[in-house]
Amino acid sequence: MLEFKKVTNGFNYVFEKEIGAGETVILKMPPVSPNKRGINDIGWQTDGSVTLYGTLSSDPESDGALWQEIKESDEVNKTVTAIKIVNGGSACNVTVRAIFC
Repeated sequence: MLEFKKVTNGFNYVFEKEIGAGETVILKMPPVSPNKRGINDIGWQTDGSVTLYGTLSSDPESDGALWQEIKESDEVNKTVTAIKIVNGGSACNVTVRAIFC
């Protein structure tokens, strides 16, 4: 499972990766803590043909984890524990940003 990179001293996290053709990755959301009470916003961009899915499961890598598609115009559920990125086309770049409050 891949993780976000903390960009600043604040609550700004980013995941940037080139995803290979047909590749699937699971991105673990940053942990919530007393001074990072929750996710304020999540956004994503890609220059290819990827599909994103979110889960609330405590074990996103298990076979029993339920995944719901996150469409391009949808707002990402701020309680997700992980995001699955599925590349259905050729290699492309994906960026996901999470800002905590």
